[in-house]
Amino acid sequence: MKNSNPHKMGPFRAACLKIALFLPAVLFSLSSCKTPDPVVMPETVFDGVFTVQEANPKDNYLLTLRKSTEKPNTFLVENLANLVKTPIEAKSSGVNLLIEDQAFINYLGDQYTISGEGELIDETLVLRYTINGYNGYAGSVFAKKQADGK
Repeated sequence: MKNSNPHKMGPFRAACLKIALFLPAVLFSLSSCKTPDPVVMPETVFDGVFTVQEANPKDNYLLTLRKSTEKPNTFLVENLANLVKTPIEAKSSGVNLLIEDQAFINYLGDQYTISGEGELIDETLVLRYTINGYNGYAGSVFAKKQADGK
């Protein structure tokens, strides 16, 4: 007669028992891991007065951006291209600005539309825009934020 121990397990049953005991502990510890909070970029401070740097320094002019009090993530751009005297809207996202198609009338009474995009790199605002209408054109503005922001 074979000496059998009713409490003795075979190697397969022992491995299954170890996995059955170990796996729930691993799953529980993984499920309790905290998901990292999303990184929120702070809103870039576009508010202020910028000096537009033209090829001829005598042609430099001021460009003003003011946060809209009525619309979130929106800035009013005043004196873009030293031509657009009516404030136009620009939507902000991080360091980027988006100017969707907007109509304006120049000092002679001609109607134009403007659109463009831009970004703030350090303290320099770079705007690329297109003006459509009579004598329309595409242009870029490089504007340095004034030290006092005013």
